Amino acid sequence: MRKENRRAKSDNAPSAVASQTAAPISLDDRCVLCVGGLTGARNHYRAEIETRDGRFIHHDGGREDNLHRLAPMLAAADIVICASGNISHNAYHLVKSTCKKLGKPCVLVKGTGIASFLDGLGSLAQPHPAASGPSARGERMLKSGR
Repeated sequence: MRKENRRAKSDNAPSAVASQTAAPISLDDRCVLCVGGLTGARNHYRAEIETRDGRFIHHDGGREDNLHRLAPMLAAADIVICASGNISHNAYHLVKSTCKKLGKPCVLVKGTGIASFLDGLGSLAQPHPAASGPSARGERMLKSGR
């Protein structure tokens, strides 16, 4: 009987996927730059952005893509999601300083998988507690355990 109760409770619990699809984030044709992340997941990142009516661009964070291409991509983007653990130190500092200088919304996620990417994308929809002051310009660090 206890197993049935546990099963009934777990069947009624909302899943992470259901909660994300219940309140989808609309990007309203904004350009989202993804820096770093898993090369094999790039198409998944693109699909998640395009599903939300955004435009996707990607830079690998200096592994194969030239870092000189990153600055103009940062300038062209409306939003930046950066897998900070999977890029070069130079790319990391360039992303942080450029986003802060230009006042671009930037989320630095520690994980490289799709779940971390979705967490970062979801955090853009959350109000930032320090969003009223000038120090709120630039990045947010999302400390995901993924």
